[in-house]
Amino acid sequence: MSVHWTPNAEKGARYLGLLDQALCNGQWNDVPELARKVEKHAPQRKCLTLAARAESQVANASHRPTSASSAASTSIHGLSELLPRLTEAISTAQQSFPDDSFIASTCLAQIYWLQVAPQDALIVLERSGPKAPASKSAAGALGWLEVCEVKCAFIRASCLDTLERKSEAREAYQDATSHTPGYRSLELRRWTERLLARACMYSVKKMPSPSAGDLAEAYSPFRAWGEFWQRAPTHQGVTAPSRLDLPRRQVWKAYYDLLSSILQHGLIYGPEQKGFSFSFLPLSSALSETERVAARQRQRAELHRVESAYESLLLEETKFPKASQANTEVEEWADQVVTNWGLFTGPDWSDADLGKGGKQSVSRGVLEILYRAATKTFHSTPILRHLFTLHAALGEFDLAMHAFDSYMEIVDKGKARAEKTGKHEIGFDDDDTAMLATTEAIKLLCRYGDREQAEKANEISAIVQKWLSQKRPSTSDSTLTNGDVVERSIQSTESALRPATLAAAYRALGLTQARWASLTYESSTRSSLLAEANNNLRRAQKFEPNNTETAYALAAVLGEMRDVGAALQVIRIALDDSVMLNGDAAADQHHERERPLLALWHMLALCLTAQDQFETAAQICDAAYSQFGNSEVLFGSRSQGLTVDAEKEALSPNTRGIVDQMDGFEKESIIQIRMTQIILFELMEGPDAAVDLTDSLLGLYSRLYGNPEHVAIQAARPPATSASATPSRLGGTLRSITGSIRPRSLRSRRSSTEQATLRQRSIASQDENAPSSPPQRLQPTTNGQTLGPPISITVTNEDGSPAGKPHHRHHLHLPFHGRHKGVDSTRSATSIAEHDENQSPAPQVPATAAAASADGSPEQSLDNIAHQRSPDQWPPPAGHHDRPPVQDLRLPAPHPASASPVPDPRLLPLHERRHKVGVLIKTWLFVAGLYIRADSSDDAENALEHALKLVEGLEKELAACEDGINARRLFEKGWGGGKSIDDLWADVWSTKAFLASSCERPFEAISDYEQALAYSPDHAAGIIGLANLLLDQYEEKLPLEEPLNPVHPQASTSGSLIGEAKPTLTRPNTATSTIPSHRGSYISDSRPSQPEAEDGRKKRRPDPTPAELNRLAARDRAYMLLSNLTKLGSGWDNSEAWLALARAHELSKEVSKAKEALWWVVELENNKPLRAWRDVLPGGYTL
Repeated sequence: MSVHWTPNAEKGARYLGLLDQALCNGQWNDVPELARKVEKHAPQRKCLTLAARAESQVANASHRPTSASSAASTSIHGLSELLPRLTEAISTAQQSFPDDSFIASTCLAQIYWLQVAPQDALIVLERSGPKAPASKSAAGALGWLEVCEVKCAFIRASCLDTLERKSEAREAYQDATSHTPGYRSLELRRWTERLLARACMYSVKKMPSPSAGDLAEAYSPFRAWGEFWQRAPTHQGVTAPSRLDLPRRQVWKAYYDLLSSILQHGLIYGPEQKGFSFSFLPLSSALSETERVAARQRQRAELHRVESAYESLLLEETKFPKASQANTEVEEWADQVVTNWGLFTGPDWSDADLGKGGKQSVSRGVLEILYRAATKTFHSTPILRHLFTLHAALGEFDLAMHAFDSYMEIVDKGKARAEKTGKHEIGFDDDDTAMLATTEAIKLLCRYGDREQAEKANEISAIVQKWLSQKRPSTSDSTLTNGDVVERSIQSTESALRPATLAAAYRALGLTQARWASLTYESSTRSSLLAEANNNLRRAQKFEPNNTETAYALAAVLGEMRDVGAALQVIRIALDDSVMLNGDAAADQHHERERPLLALWHMLALCLTAQDQFETAAQICDAAYSQFGNSEVLFGSRSQGLTVDAEKEALSPNTRGIVDQMDGFEKESIIQIRMTQIILFELMEGPDAAVDLTDSLLGLYSRLYGNPEHVAIQAARPPATSASATPSRLGGTLRSITGSIRPRSLRSRRSSTEQATLRQRSIASQDENAPSSPPQRLQPTTNGQTLGPPISITVTNEDGSPAGKPHHRHHLHLPFHGRHKGVDSTRSATSIAEHDENQSPAPQVPATAAAASADGSPEQSLDNIAHQRSPDQWPPPAGHHDRPPVQDLRLPAPHPASASPVPDPRLLPLHERRHKVGVLIKTWLFVAGLYIRADSSDDAENALEHALKLVEGLEKELAACEDGINARRLFEKGWGGGKSIDDLWADVWSTKAFLASSCERPFEAISDYEQALAYSPDHAAGIIGLANLLLDQYEEKLPLEEPLNPVHPQASTSGSLIGEAKPTLTRPNTATSTIPSHRGSYISDSRPSQPEAEDGRKKRRPDPTPAELNRLAARDRAYMLLSNLTKLGSGWDNSEAWLALARAHELSKEVSKAKEALWWVVELENNKPLRAWRDVLPGGYTL
């Protein structure tokens, strides 16, 4: 009895759907049973069911583990029995079910491909032809059909690649990646991933050359790969990759390598285009600024996305190594990330190009990558070296040195082991890399550190010297099996290093020795230290003759050694070489070589002043600016109006100048050059003419630094009120802290709460009738900073009404006020007037625009000079005939900070502000010195008041920091540029004392000098000034105590009771010139006279009187102060200190010592520059 079975079409359609779903999801165990049910209810689809069963067998064979290679090979070749059945089914179903025939053909081609028969696989694919459109009326495996399309494209391209049919394979991959279907099922995603992975790796390996066109072609499959992973969801049921799959990490690494190559070749993304057409453009391409910024933001975003994808796979799949192993891939990854970081933070990229956070955000992200990479390495020297570089670039010098200490300890021990065993350590930096990293650490310590850091540099230098003499294996396969082999393979480290590395090593040794010579307390070792520094720098110059840093350091050391002729020769050779190498200055977009030459030009000018060639020195100062060509190249161009949106203007390249790329030390060099120009002008034209240039000096500061009150300092807690005892660190001005009233006594200025956090400043009481400054209302700017009022001066009478005529012509020449016309005709060959006009950083605009603009004005200026203007008097409106033009002082547009491969350190906000304000304080004190020498005591006092307020504000900000304030933090400079708070106070008080002495108020000068030495006991100007006054007291030219009713001379008179109290510049002198010793007697007629003998001589008493003891104490104290100063690095070459010491010796009846000191003064004066070397070299001996 037989049972007749009738197929059920509805069940057949349902089982077809289930079979298609099982195939698409890779459920191979369910495929045979579903295929049987399809055959039962849809017997006409035997070709499909046969292909499905074959796919299941192929999948099981190809997914076997690779360790059982022989079994897998046997299984794949065991599929040969399916070949004739599939061939027959394909021919049978060709007409009735073309989709089933296409699926079977794909399976057949896959079997041939797995059996390494690419030609047979291509024949099968060519016979099947293109897939016909699926029939919508009949049920079919539509999902699996889509998978087979991708599979066919993959097999065809792979076979063409195997057969080395390059042009066809290239076309096949390009066509396949141009329209990838996507991710709708698990198998579709798997085969799409395989296709894209093969296409990506093929495009990289077969790329002809790294040209823009070839890079764009190679980029297309990677772009498709990235878009695929962006839109493909994460499947929970993904099985382990088979041996047919390329590792995803390998593809992502190739993707990152390609993007890095594009970045390193200086290419940017072209405009967005439809489809897969893409292009890369060079930096010089004609794109608008908006298009350029948008393209760069896309480039940065894509590289960051690929970076994150590869890093996650790398860290997930990498295990922590054993002590004898090294994760090379992790270290290479860190190297590449840091290389790209150097480009992103270089001069070609701006903060706007990098999106939110700018360069700071990029640096922080790279720092996190390095710390994550460190979790997969064991004592990795490359990663520690990169951590040192990143922390240093972020201004985190303590963390940088912690990383370097670990690095140096590991490398030093490794070198010691290599010296014993004759074998290189696995995974260690090579000798050149380790030496260069060490020299960078020394440079960092010498440039940004204080005494403690200089001592650290000494320790590192000792290790460098040990490394240079250490024996090292010359090859990596050196062994100890044969003594002769070891003897031949061992050589000294110095002989194995590259010349550039040796130059850096000896330059670092020279820097350390020169730096320590200026700080050591052992005066007997100073000469030997400078001689050793000279020798090491000479050796560095032999290895690298054209290095500007070596020439600069060597010239500075020769200047300290008073060998001005040799220093001139070194500088001239360096400048000549740089000019020949540069060619046209305008050809270099960022002027990478001209920028460090500024300091060399300045040093050349100082050397010429030491030889009394003042006219030539003035021309050299002009040449320092003219090397950049047009003044707009250096200072940038500014739009005439002030209504332009500051954010839009910041994007315009026309507003940028070279100064916007410079760091704080480079900007300070420009300030110092301008100061030297003014001193030279004063020397040739007199102080009355020189004071007219103070407005250009302060205008230059504002162009370079902006207003330091606008530097935001992150606050832990905001102040309760504007006059709160705890000062704000959010960049508020000093007036917002101290209020609008400006009494002349600091004691009355401070509240009891402020005294709890700030040190008590014992300041002599001054004039209490000084007018108060008007309340200042800060205006917000577009960048979130505050905007202060512009500087202006209104001369008033005693009743507050405007004065019809100024009592001193130079009163109107303070910052940003109108300039008198009588100056230009008296200027010398230095052409400072022409220089100010041609190289003005901004066009002149009415100052009213700055004062009236409440919101969004880009102009920012320095603080207001308030004691000479009435509170209710404001400048006349723009266009008024009494309203002179002022310079445009808007802050510079954001611009990259460095052109070096590794960016220069960017100081922390507090350190950056301290340096900016320190330069401004130095500028105000320089201006005060000019006014003192020009007999303008009122203006000098006003400039000193500004300097004093700035120092007070810095101290309050330091007290508001999280670390708090203590005596050590005030006395030590710590990291960063500039001076310590105590040194700044000492500078201010010594200048106040110089002003008091010039006004013939010696007792006030003594009090001020005492204040200076209370803050800085080794302050040179304070010691010299106080010592001269003490010696005057010993010689009875000055009483020991101030008379009760002293006769004060009128402040307006030009005469002086002290013959040389107003130093003239017949010989170059500094703004802190000491008070000469030849003084008139200050003893009043009522002073009791000493008893005299009949012959007119004073009687000798058996015991000295208290007055005589006080005079002897004054002399001995002066001697002690001067003797100590001349042993320090700050005074050993100070001719004024030695002159005062000779006077003390002479008064002590030590004639021979006095002669020795005087001969030393003569020797110092013969080679003394117009300004002291250490005062005009902001970065010390480093560029």
